[in-house]
Amino acid sequence: MPGGSKKLVPVRQDLVDAVYDIAREEGKAPYDLINDIFNQTLRVHKMGKDLREIVDAYELIETEKGSGSVIIGSDILYYMINKLYPTEMDKIGKMYFERGRWYGNYLFAKFFGSETSDDPLEPIVNMLRFSLWDVSTIDFKRKGDEITLSCIAPHLSEEGTEVLTQYLKGVFSALGYEAKAENINKGIIMITFNSVGVQGERKSP
Repeated sequence: MPGGSKKLVPVRQDLVDAVYDIAREEGKAPYDLINDIFNQTLRVHKMGKDLREIVDAYELIETEKGSGSVIIGSDILYYMINKLYPTEMDKIGKMYFERGRWYGNYLFAKFFGSETSDDPLEPIVNMLRFSLWDVSTIDFKRKGDEITLSCIAPHLSEEGTEVLTQYLKGVFSALGYEAKAENINKGIIMITFNSVGVQGERKSP
């Protein structure tokens, strides 16, 4: 066995049994599997993340892959949007809205209220922070049935800002919110939403 001092740590019996089952399935010694689990946990900690966040992010990526999403350079994507937007504005806006609705429904089913938080929307907004790579800041404030969402993406064009706005409206529509007011400038989005009822029942504009 590898060197190093060893300590006894109390662990729930069901977890120990599960680890032994996994070790058996993978043809590993339980000792090696347990140490690998600890090593990977420390690796995640050094990244400034936690295991739940990493696992949720991986599951999200796999879901996006399965839904037909692809990774494309932002310069290519926004070049095409900027070219098409003047003539296909309504169509592109609706496509982004519907994609946002799909994503909002997924986030609701998977993450709504899944963390200990003062607001059940917090884990959903956390996943938006993870998935919107071209956004530097995204936050929300709640006041009664109203939610104000703020989003900053300094490098976005006006067209890119508009389609992102539609995407965010789609996400929150799936969560049961409708845009009441908005203040949109190049790279800056502020939207106030009203709660309008049951999640997932809103229709596209």
